[in-house]
Amino acid sequence: MNNKIKVCLVTAGVERLPEGTAEAISEFADFRAKRCETPQALLETFPDAEVLWMFGPNLCLKPEALDNMPNVKALMRSGSGLDALPVDWAKSHGVGVYNTPESIAECVAEHAVALLISYARQIPQYNARAKAGYEWGKVEGMDWHLSRRTLGLVGYGCIARLVEKMVSGFGMKVIHHDPFQPDSVDLDELLAASDFVSVHCPLTPDTKGLIDARRLSLMKSNAILVNTSRGPVVDEDALADALDAGMIGGAAIDVMCEEPPDVNSRLLQHPKCIVTPHVAAFSCDFEKNFFSRSVEKLWAICVSLSDS
Repeated sequence: MNNKIKVCLVTAGVERLPEGTAEAISEFADFRAKRCETPQALLETFPDAEVLWMFGPNLCLKPEALDNMPNVKALMRSGSGLDALPVDWAKSHGVGVYNTPESIAECVAEHAVALLISYARQIPQYNARAKAGYEWGKVEGMDWHLSRRTLGLVGYGCIARLVEKMVSGFGMKVIHHDPFQPDSVDLDELLAASDFVSVHCPLTPDTKGLIDARRLSLMKSNAILVNTSRGPVVDEDALADALDAGMIGGAAIDVMCEEPPDVNSRLLQHPKCIVTPHVAAFSCDFEKNFFSRSVEKLWAICVSLSDS
């Protein structure tokens, strides 16, 4: 590829990348990497960047720097979700925005299913009781059955589709709501019909607070809500209120509005809520999948830019 596209990683230096990753990118791009902790550092370090690549929190890809980087043609965030990127700025400047949801899709789907099963089978609760010497064989709280029940998926991208595949062995009826899918059901209808609801939509202005007090009131009184997408998609106070009132049966979440949350957070402390600390994307295969998919997406971006 002649006149290689300038690809700049702003999250870390090359020492953070798995062995061979920088070399693989350098085969098709003019690749540089350095951690930039402020917009000014970005502007000073990579003034001529064409593709800006990041993962984790966005410390520097801010409009005040990007406005002064006329060569930027694409922003890429490894992982799922684009909420960390200045999407509105990119749209107004004709800059492409990319991510790699497929790199973590299996892990997140597995975690969502694990949370669902853990709550439905009360695994954490019975583990704690067994270790505390609770009366052996005494049954309390076994109020759910997965097989042949209805699972509602809010969002129907690659993660949600894997969840559907993974629960197929339970013989569950799976319905989904996604405005970009023609065969989706109305969200209110989904919430009313589902025994279990798993949230997989991205965080956008339209989805912030999507699962609010009104929508929680539509759910079955024994329904379980699972959220592995983004915390702000669910109104946390409304969810805590719904759990307090017995409006729904329980919740299992991997994401919260504030991370890390206050130790006194109502959901963190709620007996009807299982919480994991935003770890759904991780497994022993994380590094391999995360960076190999990132290299593939960067290659595709560079080819597209070179051809345009």
